[in-house]
Amino acid sequence: MSPKKRQRRKAAPQRPRTTDHDQAAPTGPDQATARPRTERTPLVLPDPPDKRLTALWVALTVLWALGTPLALANLLFAALDMQEAALTTGADPTAPAPDISSVGNALIWVLVLALVVPAASAVAAAILRRKIAAIGFTAALVVSAVPLFWVMPPPDLWDALRAHLSG
Repeated sequence: MSPKKRQRRKAAPQRPRTTDHDQAAPTGPDQATARPRTERTPLVLPDPPDKRLTALWVALTVLWALGTPLALANLLFAALDMQEAALTTGADPTAPAPDISSVGNALIWVLVLALVVPAASAVAAAILRRKIAAIGFTAALVVSAVPLFWVMPPPDLWDALRAHLSG
């Protein structure tokens, strides 16, 4: 700033610094109108969520979102292979029966990926007090369970699992 401009500006009147003792007993007209000094406390910012926890939610979401359709496709292809094997060996009574264990294994994968993964994830999110993750995994469980139980009711699923696991 040039010296001329410096001279033209008037200096702001400086208020005398007061302490707590001075504020307690105002004696002059200037001190009676002075505002009390505000206390300033530092603002505490919360830490961002742990990146490992976020990576866990992403991995579980990807496992559910990609695993469920792939397990359903595996179940479909296993059932189609069993039907094709039954049709080709239907004329020959001495041929071995088609292997049903592949269909049972595919059914177990569907149940694990469609029901167990989102249910366990929702419980873990609730225990860790992650409200949004718990809501999301509960919604994923509903999205998976409703069509699955509509196509095959739970008693039929239980009978199929019991038949597969008992041999």
